[in-house]
Amino acid sequence: MKKKRTKKRLTDELSVRKFLIKMKLPLFLLMILFLSVNGVAFSQTAKISVNFTETPLSEVFAALGKQSKMVFLYDHKLIESKGKVSLKADNQELEKVLKEFLPPLGLTYIFEDSVVVVRKAPADRPVKAVRMITGVVTDETGQPLPGVHVVIKGTHKGIATDVNGKFSVAVEDGTKPVFVLSFVGMEPLELKVSEKDNYKVILSTKLQKFDDVIVTGYQTISRERSAGSYSRVSGEEVSKKANLTGNILETLEGLTPGLSVNYGIGEDKFLIRGTTSINSSTEPLIVVDGVALEEGNIEELINSNDIESVTFLKDATSASIWGARAANGVIVITTKSGKTGDHRLKITYDGSFTYKGLPDFGYKGLMSSEQIIQSAKEIFDPEAYPWATVTTKNGGALVYPHEIPLYQYANNEIDEAERDRQLEALAKLDNRSQIEKYLLQPALFTKHTISFSGAANNIYSIYGSVGYEYNQSTERANTNKIMLNFKHNIQLKKWLKIDLTTNLSVQNVKTGLMPAYTNVNTILPYEMLADEEGNPIDHSHTIFYKDYQDELETKSLLDLSYVPLNDMKEGFNKSKSVNGRVNLGIAINLVKGLKYEGRFQYQQNYSKSELFYSQNSSLVRIELARFTKPANPPSTTAPTYYLPTTGGRYTLANVDGINWTIRNQFNYDRVFGKDKQQITAILGMEIQSGVSTSNSNTRRGYDPQSQTYQAYDEKELATNGISGAVYTNFGTPRNTLVTKMFSQSETEKRFVSFYSNVAYTYNSKYTLNGSIRVDQSNLYGSDPSVQFKPIWSLGVAWNLKRESFMDQVDFLNRLDFRFSYGLGGNSPKPGKGGPYNLLSARANSMFAGLGIGYDIMYPANDKIHWERTRTINGGIDVAMFNNRITASIDVYHKLTTDLLATKPTDQTLGWESFYTNFGDMKNQGFEVSLRTKNIFSRNFSWSTVLTMTNNRNKVLKLNLDGAMTASKKVYMDYIEDYAGNSLFAYRWAGLSEEGNPQVFNAEGEIIGDYQDESLTENAVKFMGVTQPKWYGALTNNFSYKGFDFSFMLVYNFGHKMRRDVNNFWYGRLTHNVSKKFLDRWREPGDEKYTDVPKYVSKTVENKTKSRNITFYELADINVLDASYVKLRDITLSYSLPKSLCDKLFMDRITLRAQASNLFLIAANNDGIDPEYHHYRSGLRGTKYGPSWSFGLTINFK
Repeated sequence: MKKKRTKKRLTDELSVRKFLIKMKLPLFLLMILFLSVNGVAFSQTAKISVNFTETPLSEVFAALGKQSKMVFLYDHKLIESKGKVSLKADNQELEKVLKEFLPPLGLTYIFEDSVVVVRKAPADRPVKAVRMITGVVTDETGQPLPGVHVVIKGTHKGIATDVNGKFSVAVEDGTKPVFVLSFVGMEPLELKVSEKDNYKVILSTKLQKFDDVIVTGYQTISRERSAGSYSRVSGEEVSKKANLTGNILETLEGLTPGLSVNYGIGEDKFLIRGTTSINSSTEPLIVVDGVALEEGNIEELINSNDIESVTFLKDATSASIWGARAANGVIVITTKSGKTGDHRLKITYDGSFTYKGLPDFGYKGLMSSEQIIQSAKEIFDPEAYPWATVTTKNGGALVYPHEIPLYQYANNEIDEAERDRQLEALAKLDNRSQIEKYLLQPALFTKHTISFSGAANNIYSIYGSVGYEYNQSTERANTNKIMLNFKHNIQLKKWLKIDLTTNLSVQNVKTGLMPAYTNVNTILPYEMLADEEGNPIDHSHTIFYKDYQDELETKSLLDLSYVPLNDMKEGFNKSKSVNGRVNLGIAINLVKGLKYEGRFQYQQNYSKSELFYSQNSSLVRIELARFTKPANPPSTTAPTYYLPTTGGRYTLANVDGINWTIRNQFNYDRVFGKDKQQITAILGMEIQSGVSTSNSNTRRGYDPQSQTYQAYDEKELATNGISGAVYTNFGTPRNTLVTKMFSQSETEKRFVSFYSNVAYTYNSKYTLNGSIRVDQSNLYGSDPSVQFKPIWSLGVAWNLKRESFMDQVDFLNRLDFRFSYGLGGNSPKPGKGGPYNLLSARANSMFAGLGIGYDIMYPANDKIHWERTRTINGGIDVAMFNNRITASIDVYHKLTTDLLATKPTDQTLGWESFYTNFGDMKNQGFEVSLRTKNIFSRNFSWSTVLTMTNNRNKVLKLNLDGAMTASKKVYMDYIEDYAGNSLFAYRWAGLSEEGNPQVFNAEGEIIGDYQDESLTENAVKFMGVTQPKWYGALTNNFSYKGFDFSFMLVYNFGHKMRRDVNNFWYGRLTHNVSKKFLDRWREPGDEKYTDVPKYVSKTVENKTKSRNITFYELADINVLDASYVKLRDITLSYSLPKSLCDKLFMDRITLRAQASNLFLIAANNDGIDPEYHHYRSGLRGTKYGPSWSFGLTINFK
């Protein structure tokens, strides 16, 4: 972190220092008198360790005297004339220090017993000619850096830059020394002096930002004093990438080892060091400003521009302090604060626009209109599906346009030429452009943030921001969000500090209604939405055959037409959410080293969603037909309507959540034992509560203008329904209301925790860490055997570089070894189980007069408790060549016991299954982080960051009941003695001569009958896992003058996925299907060239013993390597010259352009992008092309 000192601040410091010098002089003389009287003898060989920058010489002598037990005598005016000096010594003898330090100042010294007499060097002493080397030191933006250490290499002689970043050092004439420049948060630099006397030096920000301290959420500690496995990412890196993703957590991909971001559909998206749970949470705990938040609340409340840093806690020592929710790791987000002492109000604008565009429809591999028509002609079977059947109510009364000419030709109503003419006309149509125009919209994202920070009199500081986001999704959802953030820090007294953070976000979402009976992924490609003039086209054929529609309309006197483009206008879908957070902290210094910290956070979120279909919408009109009886003369001469005939259907859903946390904590931090021993400890307790309630209410006959609805017999229609309706589904004699009129639920979780953490360090070399925590919750069982089980950890660290025998190893700047062991936890999911029966109320006519009936969703389990994960971690941290190469390597082993999942049970107990602890799992692997500064010069720099993680997983025990079979195993992802997230497959044996799939059993025999008893569980083959075994990223950063360029390659290796296969095997062709249908078996002999089974007309033919289509769909030939490398993002930015910024009255202006997902290298040859794929089912997702982003950042003066 860069430290900047203003002129005013330095002026204040000078005044204070002068005052202190004057006050110390009398005390200093008294000390001399006292020591002289006592006649104590002191050693001039005492070891000295000091580090002074721009310090009065009298203060330096005072410190030297204190450490050496010597008394320094000197002329005050002489010493004052030398100004301020810098001195650094590390465990060196006093005489050696003075010998190097005093002569350049024109001073000499002598030892007189226990007194050091400092005086002016003799006038007749030969003085060598000197020359003055001057210069100015700035950062990359040209901002002067005050307080930079400028030291002549190999000596302790040096100075610190002034408030303008300037320095002046005297060197012996004729020499060309090397200056070493260093500053907190910046990379050290060696400056070789040439013939020039004046230099301009630019220091660059350290590659490994924020690496000096670790934020755990409960405390901030020095990294070198922790044995835990941590990594840290700057907020600047997060905000830079958040413009592309719009998601804070997704931007963390590749920035730290151990974190896996898996975009595969249906997979665990965020994992730290593998999967540690089967049916409970697998994602890491998210902590913001010291308090845990849910992932959804992170994106709702936190503006990515407001993030100061993100810390990852990965092993037991680092994460166990968070208790029974931290087994999956912890991500700690710290938001920005105002800087105390920085009196200038700083205002920054950051804006960006990102274009994602429309999805790639061709990626799904569906048929064209021409292919649909040709396939329809090939499989048309009027005997299997006679015209009389498909046009009757019992047959579904549904005929598609391409089927009509086929049936007409089969019934001799038209000739072959006319049939082909009509079919060719359909084959020439393509609705893709109309789908993009009318049903979808380009995805885009824009974000604007104005932030400010400032302080007053070192007492008060503030940081605030106002953000606006607009997100336009492909599915025609438009989101507007406003975010407010204010953070206050108040130093009321030297011993009392208060901080207050308030967040508020308001989000409005308007989503366009999609046609009720049209799916963009399955609509036949020739079904146009509008004619050439843009008039909407009727699609009633997707619901009824025309004759059947006419019949229904005659009986109901309702218009039952379906026109998708008109349907989209009949209603609205909108929602609004408000999310607020107040985080209040207080810190009280009780006595030296002991501090009390209290924290209270209150968070409330509320959302309201409204969905309305007008009376003209097809959904309302068709529902009304289902609850309409036709006229029955002479008793009734008009239809009887059981639902309102005016007004639409309106659904209002509300969700309200309240979460609060109270924490009381004592911190102890003391250095003792001649400054060689340090203890840091915390002791505290925490109470948390979260309640979420939701309700949904549906009303029919609703008028949005008057906000009224019409009454009808809801109870009768929902419980008994009506018979003899105009429109009924085949096989359903009575129609009942499916949509619940009213539903409500409530979830509550409570925690109370007691915790402590201690870190002891000796001589800045040896560190011991320990922590313990006890969690109690309403999610746990009440049995004493599962109560008060502590979570704990122990860790040791060794700073080897500080050992004396490493002094001569100059190329090493850091060498630390770490080891830790401990226990973490993972809580049960709310609503899954606990000490009480979980009930669901049920209203039914069978309970008439008896009150409310209840279902037992999950029975009580007194012994349920958190999953326990024991973690062993060993790590090494190394920095070399002036920190130009830094690396961290960690090896870990995680053993999780008491896995939580739903387990089948004896049904005579009254339920089929219950939620309980019943298995064990292990994860092991290693992770590497390597950072190099390859080239660094005045105008050009190049740095590289490599992260790499390997994770291997295995289920050790799973107490499942019942025998395992091949048909069960092939669908399971957790089986004892196999890796978690496993993928199993049948052993493919090819197609039979009849075109049906065959597999091998365990003995190698060919099986075509899925009921064959020889097809045991061993007939199924383990193919691999759906989570990558190897993952990480490679990032390169280049800087040239005002330009910055970077790119990140992400990689995921070692996992598997199923191939997308044809899934149309029988029946009528009424929707679009995969092109792979064209490769199916058609006649004997084709089995030699294809593995795609044949198509059959009737459903019954597909279900015979000799045909099991899953043999092919789940075969090993359809499992692919899911490994890939992708260019995740590329960024180019340019900072305008400072001279131009000054003319514009700006401090800094930066323009940037970014792109993501520009290219992919995948291991599979099927053109599958693993990030848009469902690994287990093989279904392809919606794929997008590259995203493009343009941004602007302005720092105002």
